[in-house]
Amino acid sequence: MHIVSCADDHYARHLGGMFASLLMNMDKTRDAKLYVIDGGITAENKDKLEQTATSFGAPLEFLEVDADQYKHAVESSHITKAAYYRISIPDLIKDESVKRMIYIDCDAIVMEDISALWDLNISPAIVAAVEDAGQHDRLKKMNISDTAKYFNSGIMIIDFEPWRKQNISEKVIDFINENSSEDFLVFHDQDALNAILYDQWHELHPRWNAQTHIIMNEKTPPELIDRIRYRETRAEPAIVHFCGGDKPWNTGTAHPYRDHYFRYMSFTKWNTIDRPAMNQ
Repeated sequence: MHIVSCADDHYARHLGGMFASLLMNMDKTRDAKLYVIDGGITAENKDKLEQTATSFGAPLEFLEVDADQYKHAVESSHITKAAYYRISIPDLIKDESVKRMIYIDCDAIVMEDISALWDLNISPAIVAAVEDAGQHDRLKKMNISDTAKYFNSGIMIIDFEPWRKQNISEKVIDFINENSSEDFLVFHDQDALNAILYDQWHELHPRWNAQTHIIMNEKTPPELIDRIRYRETRAEPAIVHFCGGDKPWNTGTAHPYRDHYFRYMSFTKWNTIDRPAMNQ
């Protein structure tokens, strides 16, 4: 299995926690190779990431992206250009035996065996993902579609052959360059990926991307089937995604999986992280 994520130096430690959670809960009869798209990680933190991965018997490879491709990408206070680098994943892997990857954001913890995702057949779709829980209506606002669903790009299965055949990376980057305004690309790389792949993605159960809006019961989807799935997700999330500002390492967070994050961090080489205060 091939698992990829992306981080800058600030998020390297959180990536270590995500990798620890993934490897601790993985079927021990399966093998995994980890990849990190380097968004400016120091040598010290790279060494800690490698030590964390190899302590579980998993090799780790760092990938370098051509940052100039994203020079027009919109940034914000919590979204840097490194967030866009996932768009280049199929172009960064030169090993032709690698047919697909699972991408997982570094601000997540994996609570179940990832093999179930790896073994999933998503054809004829190019990616598989979970619908974004924010109910942003972004596709309509971008004049892309009035009916298609909008996915969260924090966890994706990416099948390389159709992605490369349809030049998806190039199309997404072109869309970013043509719409390089924060007023248009409100959700940055996620908006651009959805604009190109809105009708070519396979929907996963939200358990595989248990976003903060779902876990904290902040959103109620209009369809009954989705309300049922949200309840199932809160009861038994497979991947907890600390999207938004309510992250376990921030002061004042009330996220119910905060302690799980710190437990997994204790198995990394950053195991002396202090816990911030909680809201009273």
